[in-house]
Amino acid sequence: MKKLLTVLTILVAFANILFAQSDIADARTYAQGQTLTVTGIVINDGSLGPIRYLQDGTAGIPVYDPSVTNNWNIGDEVTVTGEMGQFNGLIQITNTTASNVNSTGNTLPAPQVVTPAQLGAANEAELIKVNAVTFSNAGGVFTNGTLSFTANGETSQIYLRSGHPLIGSTIPLTPVNLTGVSSQFSSTPQVLPRDANDIDIASAFYLTSLPEQSAMTTTDFTLTWNTNVAGSTKVIYGTDPNNLTQTLDLGGSTTTHTITLTGLTPGTIYYAQAISNNGSTDATSTVEAYATVSTSSGKIDIHFNGVVDNSIATIDSANHATPAALEGKVIYKINQATTTIDMCVYNINRDGIVQALNDAVNRGVTVRYIKANATANFALQNVPPLFPVLGGNGSALMHNKFIVIDRDDADKAEVIMGSMNFTQQNIADDFNNVLFIQDQSLARAYTLEFEEMWGGSGDNPGIFNAKFGDLKEKNTPKKFLIDGIPMELYFSPSDGTTAAISEALQTADVDLKFAVLTFTRNDLRDDIINAHNAGVQVRGIIENINDTGGEFATLQSAGIQMKDHPESGSIHHKYAIIDEGDVNSDPIVVTGSHNWSSAAETSNDENTLIIHDAAIANIFAQEFNARWLGQTTGTPTVREINGFETAIFPNPVQEFINLTIDNDIVEATTISIIDGNGRTVYTEVLSNIQGQTTHQIDASKLTKGIYFVTFEVNGILTFEKIVKM
Repeated sequence: MKKLLTVLTILVAFANILFAQSDIADARTYAQGQTLTVTGIVINDGSLGPIRYLQDGTAGIPVYDPSVTNNWNIGDEVTVTGEMGQFNGLIQITNTTASNVNSTGNTLPAPQVVTPAQLGAANEAELIKVNAVTFSNAGGVFTNGTLSFTANGETSQIYLRSGHPLIGSTIPLTPVNLTGVSSQFSSTPQVLPRDANDIDIASAFYLTSLPEQSAMTTTDFTLTWNTNVAGSTKVIYGTDPNNLTQTLDLGGSTTTHTITLTGLTPGTIYYAQAISNNGSTDATSTVEAYATVSTSSGKIDIHFNGVVDNSIATIDSANHATPAALEGKVIYKINQATTTIDMCVYNINRDGIVQALNDAVNRGVTVRYIKANATANFALQNVPPLFPVLGGNGSALMHNKFIVIDRDDADKAEVIMGSMNFTQQNIADDFNNVLFIQDQSLARAYTLEFEEMWGGSGDNPGIFNAKFGDLKEKNTPKKFLIDGIPMELYFSPSDGTTAAISEALQTADVDLKFAVLTFTRNDLRDDIINAHNAGVQVRGIIENINDTGGEFATLQSAGIQMKDHPESGSIHHKYAIIDEGDVNSDPIVVTGSHNWSSAAETSNDENTLIIHDAAIANIFAQEFNARWLGQTTGTPTVREINGFETAIFPNPVQEFINLTIDNDIVEATTISIIDGNGRTVYTEVLSNIQGQTTHQIDASKLTKGIYFVTFEVNGILTFEKIVKM
């Protein structure tokens, strides 16, 4: 018996040597690859993924080994042996060789109260608590990725992985006490909340929704919001966000608050703050921007530089513009500007556009230009600009593609936006969309975004005040009514663009089509799969199918009809078409510069329009159908142009072609000559012609044969046949 006890004692002693424990604080000092054994309480569950954070009385450390950690639950006390490792700066235990759950249901360590500036190595992998936290994009919804917050005058960020239980819930409008795991990614501190219980509203009375704008007219709009308990209804407002001088106080006591602002100015951006009082406490919203309806025409011209399928047109035919005509229209709009041009474009190599901007400067137009820091903008080198140029977003991409013209003139204010960079490849080879929208409210909203990046409202950039990427604030209106069409406008990364796209995708009842260059967002992938599983007919085209984290294979495996892009050129679009097949189900188009990626959501400068209109949805569907069918040949839309007549003489021709144009339309006219093999041998853009005009083209160098002289106005093409003798 004594011998048996002696053997057991030796075995226990040997086991204790084998699993000799360090406290976690000591373990954190171990070198990479060194074996260590620790014991601690599991402080998180699967909401943070397979990683589990352990904490004892001295410190915390994460363990990453899904084959082991997926079986651990919050509150377990575990002992684990493994190697010291590292992932993007976060030290962690990996390659576990032994583990044991010693007990379950243990009380978790009390969170350490810190400020954002105190997050770091001293509390890494421990439960912490930050009090009086205010989130950016308050009133929006949580999406996967990072979200910044402020407390104690300091800033930091939370991170939510795909599938986190907070995703899709409303970001609190009121200060909260935030609990979570202190972590980091590439030396950037992050708080990892585990679920909704880690976000504790700090007040007993608060708003549960941001004021929602409705009933918009040129002089009025209504705001509606909710509070958790009954209170009064009041709004302070004005045109200066820092000086809200007007008050409308309805008093009362309700949880649903509705108030209408009247006597406003058309095409103007107002700022308003909702205030409710429950008798002892004010609950306030953030100051939000809202636009009145403008008196502009609201004309919307949509152009595609690829062949479209007009056979499925139900209302209007989509316009396929030749590259020359598309560039010509941009130049024409620049040539028409009388007061201001703000251009914000990722890259440009078209000298003619820069020359048109210089010409605008010479006739007294104020031109301001923002480019991307990291891209080649050869046209700005080939044609020295006469206007100031600011390069932006050195840490990510200034990826916008928009122009704002004559913002303060209701009849001329126009926004040009879409997916197209101003390069030869993007205009002529890759598939893109460009929208020309004549609306002052929209132009002024884009101007706000431009001037935030520009660093002020002056003619020259305020370099020290310029804000790009995640430094920008949510400060532009979201809702617009343009020629009776509801639109929403979102800028990245300040506005929660992905959440808005997600919300649009989730409305799909009948059909959903999308064509994007890059798609790596898991949340948008899940929205599309959910729609497919609910019986929605889904088709998608993705260009970059081999991106890290790309969703093409996953969507295809889910049974969704998918195509990569077999045609020449690239699908450079970033659009979705929702319920185009059912006019009673709120048909929607999402388009802009925003790829469906985390970079677009969290760090790039981007812009996105969400358009609620059946006709525009069908126009985009005509483009999508041509891409789906792989159509690469065809001509621009050919039909009679109302108010536009031409005559050509002599015909046959030897030396000169004489053109007579009778034109009731003040638009750019692109004239091209196409040979019998379909090749364009001559192109010229005539700007601002009206009435009867004559024009002469030298045809002496053309070889003998049959040619077509084409005239393109607003994407509509007409032609005449000629013979060269």
